[in-house]
Amino acid sequence: MDLHVPPPEIIPYGLRALKAVAMANGTFDEAERALLRTAQGIFGTNHDVDALPPIEPEELARHVVDPALRRQLVRGMVLVSIVDGEASPEEARVVERFASALGIASPDLAALRHLAGGHLLVARFDIGRRFWAREKITEMTKQKGLGWLAKTLAAMAGLAEDRATAARYRALGDAPAGSLGRAYFDFVTGNHFAFPGEKGGTPEAVVFHDLTHVLSGYGTDPAGEMQVLAFHAGCRREEHDPFSFLLFGIAEFHLGISMTPIATGSRGMFDPPRVFRALQRGQACTIDPTMGWDPWPVMDRPLAELRAEYRIPPLEG
Repeated sequence: MDLHVPPPEIIPYGLRALKAVAMANGTFDEAERALLRTAQGIFGTNHDVDALPPIEPEELARHVVDPALRRQLVRGMVLVSIVDGEASPEEARVVERFASALGIASPDLAALRHLAGGHLLVARFDIGRRFWAREKITEMTKQKGLGWLAKTLAAMAGLAEDRATAARYRALGDAPAGSLGRAYFDFVTGNHFAFPGEKGGTPEAVVFHDLTHVLSGYGTDPAGEMQVLAFHAGCRREEHDPFSFLLFGIAEFHLGISMTPIATGSRGMFDPPRVFRALQRGQACTIDPTMGWDPWPVMDRPLAELRAEYRIPPLEG
């Protein structure tokens, strides 16, 4: 996902708009301030956000004319509207007004509207249908056929084991120490997961997510899952809906909406500095693990070597 640094003279207008969204429900809380502080850290400014006056959508549109910056700013407004742990109707309406003035139409606005209206089932469907795993399973079904899909579903349901698939992944336990394959094997067994093909195992499409955990170094606790989804968003190019990764993560790990059958109902896991650091790490990565990357030719290669080759910045504490 592209992350554009606006010209310095434009930044105060964007901050005023973000503050206007935050204040729409009558409060400007610490979570919203933290998000604006994080944005300023990325953009290299240090404005006193409490002293910034409000701004109307038409004035913002006169100063922010670049389409990419407009899209980014609307995404920022969506984040501000839910970073406090809830999506209020007042904030959603203000985001819609700014988006209209900026000429930005986005499925993110519909998702925000559903969240703000309390239509959680609709919001869950709206966000979930955009999630990458659906498209990956569709892609792999086209490549491997309906027989593969039938075996995958049977294994997931615990009805039968796809022995060939399961054996291929179990064999990664014999991969060289320090390699990607061995790190993946240790990741699965260490977390007591089932391998693809085993009864109750995840579909092979999810392997790309698990390998992203391995490459990025993020854990499987709720905070780690939120960060790995931000990393995914950074890796994904604009034409392939990168923001949906963040929305999915926020819904499940910050708002407590059960997006998956194994959802934990976690809340409060959107930590702006950590999430945006993960986003920047993903943006620096030269591959998108969920699109166009075949891990099997590199399973025996050292993990550290691959991280350097893919230009993944070191994981910070």
